[in-house]
Amino acid sequence: MIPLKHNYSYLILDDVGRVKPELRESGLYFLDTRVLNHYAWQFDGFDCLLRHAADGRQITEYWSLSRDHRQELAVERRLIMQADGLVDELTVSNTDRRFHRFTVALSLDSDFADMFEIRGQFADLDHRTLTCSRGTHEYEARYQATDDVRHSVSVDIQGAQFHDELEVAPGQTITLRVSIKVKSSLAQGTDMVDVKPDWLGQLPSNERASAVFQQASDDLRCLLLGTPQGLNIAAGIPWFVTPFGRDSIITAWLLLPRFPDLAKGVLRFLGAHQGQQLDEFRDEQPGKILHEQRYGELSRTGRLPFLTYYGSADATPLYLVLLAETVRTTGETTLIEELQPYWEAALNWMLQYRDERGLIVFRGNDKALAVQSWKDSSDSLSYADGRLGKGALAVAEVQGYAYAAYEAVAEFYQHLQRPSDAEHYRSAARAIQAQLHDLFWMPQQRNFAIAVDEASTQLDINSSDSGHLLWSGVVRPEYAEQLVPRMLEDDMWSGWGLRTLSTLEVMYNPLSYHNGSVWPHDTALFAAGLKRYGYTEAFAQVATALTDLAQSQDDKRLPELVGGYARATHPPLPYLDACRPQAWSAASLIYLLSE
Repeated sequence: MIPLKHNYSYLILDDVGRVKPELRESGLYFLDTRVLNHYAWQFDGFDCLLRHAADGRQITEYWSLSRDHRQELAVERRLIMQADGLVDELTVSNTDRRFHRFTVALSLDSDFADMFEIRGQFADLDHRTLTCSRGTHEYEARYQATDDVRHSVSVDIQGAQFHDELEVAPGQTITLRVSIKVKSSLAQGTDMVDVKPDWLGQLPSNERASAVFQQASDDLRCLLLGTPQGLNIAAGIPWFVTPFGRDSIITAWLLLPRFPDLAKGVLRFLGAHQGQQLDEFRDEQPGKILHEQRYGELSRTGRLPFLTYYGSADATPLYLVLLAETVRTTGETTLIEELQPYWEAALNWMLQYRDERGLIVFRGNDKALAVQSWKDSSDSLSYADGRLGKGALAVAEVQGYAYAAYEAVAEFYQHLQRPSDAEHYRSAARAIQAQLHDLFWMPQQRNFAIAVDEASTQLDINSSDSGHLLWSGVVRPEYAEQLVPRMLEDDMWSGWGLRTLSTLEVMYNPLSYHNGSVWPHDTALFAAGLKRYGYTEAFAQVATALTDLAQSQDDKRLPELVGGYARATHPPLPYLDACRPQAWSAASLIYLLSE
């Protein structure tokens, strides 16, 4: 998969630079809709010698046709992603001493499929109003959805026809240029992104680290999204090119020392889209921070709940955590007053929807997410015997986030000169800290349970979630002394990173989504926790492992996740449906190489 992106437009190519149905996710997309599902040059007899990607928005391919030990024709193909489409330019050169013919063959088609159809989560829509016109130099397809939203894509070729034969003289160079423009009646809210290539500042001096840092910087830059409230960031390509709550908050936190403007944009955007009413279909409640926002027809028309979906137990306390850290990093205390309606509404949600134990809980939505913490696959929360947790569940790291959120609110009220309110929320933080240690700690395992159910029975498995507890600061120091070495034992630490689930557990599977795989952002938050508690050598061990993981990849990217096999026995095996690039993975590398 070869990804290119600029704002809300993105392109997914197969490994030879085509959009073909054989790679289900390939296509040219805009706002969760695939506008081209087929776009392919036919280079008969040519070999691709090299492909060079630049900054996530451009890619150059070098093709060669050779016979009798010499090159006859060379093609340099340059693709440039734009906010409203794509430019595809071919430079054909005759490097031989004889005339040669070059056959131009570009095939293309449109399906205007919704992203959730492509992901296989919904049956094909059968009501499309699709028109298409084809000429020798022009192609245009238009689509009108059931809610009257309109998309169109136009393709124009200069220098040849879509199907043509050109004679190229010795030493001659011919340039073909394809311009693709996408239009949509939804596009009015897609503000532009204007960030310099060196937006994250100086590269590390270490040459080995600087290469992966540069790739991560380029990936994050291409994942940025423009909104009326400022910059936001997409979670990952190809499945999540849209604003998310949890993902954007954690990505912004990881990038705070180098680029606080992202955190400010994320805070303003999420506040502006905060829950306003009770809506069970979309899991919306007043004050709740969204999980994701979608633009496709299935979401817009209510056939799926994702237009603005709130199925996240942790995004709301994380919002408060990010605001507090942004104020600490920038010194801009005016953000506390500016965003006060949002953070007080988020606080009220936490107070209203905690249970009688003071814990933040969730009940899954059978139309969307059954699990509403970061490990949001349906089988991620289990007891040691393999049974899945049911009913209202309180997940460990969410309580850590809540602890940090109450501490943040105490800081806000202290700034607002309301000391009694500040002390009240310091007490709330201490109360949830006590509940965490009383209900979740597994003394024989020297670890916290991943969750407890309504009866306060532990989901008693060893998982990576405890690393997030260290990050939040909720773990008492005497417990951290037991927890940290436990997390670095061989069943949890793969050598490439922290496994989401111990190899000793019944549900362990090294190439599952959340039951034994390694997620770089999960490991990076563990590293941040190690730093917080003063474990500098362990922090360096984790930072080196993730840098090595990025170095091991052909494209120098940290993927969304890799298999949880031991480094001593296996290379980092890919999880095939992983996003690449992925925001919080790339941000993890920036964070670790900046410490």
